[in-house]
Amino acid sequence: MAKIVVTFNGLVQQELTITKSRLTIGRRPSNDVVIDHLTVSGQHAAVDTSSNGSFVLDLGSTNGTMVNGQPVKKHLLQHDDIIDIGKYKLRFQVEAKGTTPALSPAEVKEQPTVKASAIAVAKIKVLNGANSGKEMVLSKPVTTLGKPGHQVVAITRQDNRYVIRQVEGSVISKLNDKPIDPQASPLTNGDIVDVAGIQVQFVFM
Repeated sequence: MAKIVVTFNGLVQQELTITKSRLTIGRRPSNDVVIDHLTVSGQHAAVDTSSNGSFVLDLGSTNGTMVNGQPVKKHLLQHDDIIDIGKYKLRFQVEAKGTTPALSPAEVKEQPTVKASAIAVAKIKVLNGANSGKEMVLSKPVTTLGKPGHQVVAITRQDNRYVIRQVEGSVISKLNDKPIDPQASPLTNGDIVDVAGIQVQFVFM
């Protein structure tokens, strides 16, 4: 279960557990998260949650919405992401299991090995750049790769298979040198994903 923690000047103003598919944020009293500040639009943003994860969407606000310092229109949220709305900061937190942090080209890090289970777990291996050779186990339901605000893909585990789709960016990422299908493309062992200048190999035995 996820929640939003609202802070202003470092002080917690409110906490709200996400219990429905759309949570609205804005200055109007009808919003789920009400932020009474002139820098915040009446209906500023929303957090949409489904089986694919939680996405923050800017609702055409005057001053825009940012995630981790990057302006966004739609962004797949990860544990501890910071949403900037006006002068307020909203921290997205996933309780208990959490989610895999988004990876920028310079921030692909090795993850601890997960215990074997009935469901096979895949991993990705970085093929170029400063992190070439590093591997990451895809132990979470959704893993994002790329550069937030520029080009991001999401790898989703569905039972005993994995699919990939693009969630951010106008430049389409590639799967085996072909554009990724907007509706999600299935991944097989050995597939090469090219996103934001970084190539990774999908390994699923």
